[in-house]
Amino acid sequence: MNTKLKEKQNVLGQVVRPKIEESFDIPEEKLKEPLFEEGAVVRCFCFGCGISTEITAEGAIHLAEKAEADVPLSWEGFYFVSEECIVCGKDFKRVSFKKNS
Repeated sequence: MNTKLKEKQNVLGQVVRPKIEESFDIPEEKLKEPLFEEGAVVRCFCFGCGISTEITAEGAIHLAEKAEADVPLSWEGFYFVSEECIVCGKDFKRVSFKKNS
């Protein structure tokens, strides 16, 4: 175990990532909620930890590339889903790009 992880465990205790079921649904009201962070254009919902992250245009283009999706003219009405994010992992992994229904 590396030193930084040991230090974190000494301060915070053993932290375990929450398990999110595969059937986890994103609430419709969350999809329609306005963005709060300055410069944010879209959200990414993580099935790994259950947290949604507001993403800037630069980050959204990066995620669209990871999802092998075309970059839309407008981000309105779109969102990303990932199995791991910068909160529960080192980077966004297994990203998909979706349109609100």
